[in-house]
Amino acid sequence: MKNVTKVLTGLAVTVVVLGGCTTPGPAPEGGYRIDNQNNVSPTLNTVRVIDGSLAGYKNRKYDVRTVLDVERVNLSKSSTGFPQISVELRNKTTSDIPLEVRTSWYDPSGRPVDAAGSWTKLYAKAMSMALYQQGSTSPAATQYYVEVRGAE
Repeated sequence: MKNVTKVLTGLAVTVVVLGGCTTPGPAPEGGYRIDNQNNVSPTLNTVRVIDGSLAGYKNRKYDVRTVLDVERVNLSKSSTGFPQISVELRNKTTSDIPLEVRTSWYDPSGRPVDAAGSWTKLYAKAMSMALYQQGSTSPAATQYYVEVRGAE
């Protein structure tokens, strides 16, 4: 009976201690971020301009006013057999635009195989094309997600 009383007392103390704990603040950001939102999966095999100053979405779905266009995307294999992507971006303005671009790689089931790469600086001259190229470090990569933003 003493053991049962000790166990019940221990449980009561645990409940009181845990009940007095405050809930922590918001969880720290982790994983991938798209447009400053967590828990939003990227649409694979897409190039997305995530900077509102480069792509203004009016009515969010239908009227897109951009200063950049994605002209061509090519997924190929390097000479070593690893996937690589080439993205052609057209600057539609009369001003030069500094950009940053990065790629995340995924396997056929949509699982990440390469973490999002570091941001690569790219310079899009006025009224011209800029070429971004990036390779995966995993032969299992078959899908990609490319993010484009303005640089300082």
